Amino acid sequence: MSTPHIVIDKSSPIWRVTIDRPDVKNAHDLQTFKELVAAFDEVEADPACRCAVLTGAGGFFSAGQDLRFTAQADAMDIDAYGRWNVAARQRIQRNFKPVVAAVNGPAIGGGVYLATACDLVVSVDSAFFQMREIQAGNHSGGAFLFTVGRARSLELSLLGGRLPAPQALEWGLINRCVPREDFDSTVDELANALAELPPLAIRYTKNATNLLLDMAGFSNHMEAGAPMQRYLGLTPDGREAKRAFNERRKPAFTGRFPRPAD
Repeated sequence: MSTPHIVIDKSSPIWRVTIDRPDVKNAHDLQTFKELVAAFDEVEADPACRCAVLTGAGGFFSAGQDLRFTAQADAMDIDAYGRWNVAARQRIQRNFKPVVAAVNGPAIGGGVYLATACDLVVSVDSAFFQMREIQAGNHSGGAFLFTVGRARSLELSLLGGRLPAPQALEWGLINRCVPREDFDSTVDELANALAELPPLAIRYTKNATNLLLDMAGFSNHMEAGAPMQRYLGLTPDGREAKRAFNERRKPAFTGRFPRPAD
């Protein structure tokens, strides 16, 4: 039996959901997303839970896509990976319960998407946010258009540079940026405040906010990402990006469309 990738601490009304893959900097494979969906199903269904905190084990929040997994995955696995990726983010965003992201270290690629799917994001000031999807041969679909605007969204997506947590706060990507010594207490303070609020009022406030995002096309954008990710993962450049990562070399991209023989 495989080791669980997600660990849930249910010792208080504030459940702590931890991505527990520190050996790969909490990168996501297919199992990770399936377990995240199951975890947040539990969060929503159990009346004992009043709020959830999502974080990562060790010194990373999440390094995003596990390129070791996708480099070996076939078309069916890549398709499933994309669909469960979207399902996990939607399960967090649309959860009836409030969810706080405790960004304890770097958030990269899909790790940024998971953090910003939460209702509130608290980051340690030494962390950074980085989109490396294009460099990994995938698309970075502009999800941050809804939070930071077109120019900054494209800068994050196209250039793949590091966005330090203090700048992420300035841009409106996160809610709090605090020193390491204040991190846990800040997360606890926000989570406790949310846990004391009326659950139905929180549920319908979130629902109204998500409805407005859906009217702006956010849900369609997320769902369109899965087939695009599958397609790009099977292109010569998509495969080259993953081979280069595993071989620790610079990729050589060609821009070729896939052929039946590929």
